[in-house]
Amino acid sequence: MSRPYKEIAETAISDLYEAQEALGNMHAIFTLMLQHFSEDSTGNAFAQLGILEANDWSSKIYQWCECMENEMDDAKEEAQKASPLPHYLLSQRSNEVAEAISAERTHATRWWTHLNEMRRRKELPDWVSAGVGTHDEHDLMLESRKAVNQALFGSDDLGGAQQYREVAL
Repeated sequence: MSRPYKEIAETAISDLYEAQEALGNMHAIFTLMLQHFSEDSTGNAFAQLGILEANDWSSKIYQWCECMENEMDDAKEEAQKASPLPHYLLSQRSNEVAEAISAERTHATRWWTHLNEMRRRKELPDWVSAGVGTHDEHDLMLESRKAVNQALFGSDDLGGAQQYREVAL
């Protein structure tokens, strides 16, 4: 299955920002080196060179990300101006949307389960554990899933067997 160009571009932008952050970390290391090596040492010279390279590449990455984000904004505006899709494409898109929502829900449920387990083992800070992974939060998640299904597909059926809590933990 091929990924849409938009998803590829968004992933690329995210990866570039992470690379820029890594360059920032390298910059910090080189700055520390400058503080620990005397000005006439080889280590100091390498640190200065590293700072220049990190700054140069960080600037290039930032400019590239800005350019890509602008291009994506332009593409989004053009897509909004485009004529509506024919019916057979709308049906295909509905299936794609349903699959995407299902994948997102699987991911969200997985993380809810992890957070719930961490909350039960008291591995989360108090400010996080207060509302994370609780039965009430799970019930809210199911309600919002029903609302999305109703809005998009005209049915609040969540599909498949949904695990509702039967016994309070």
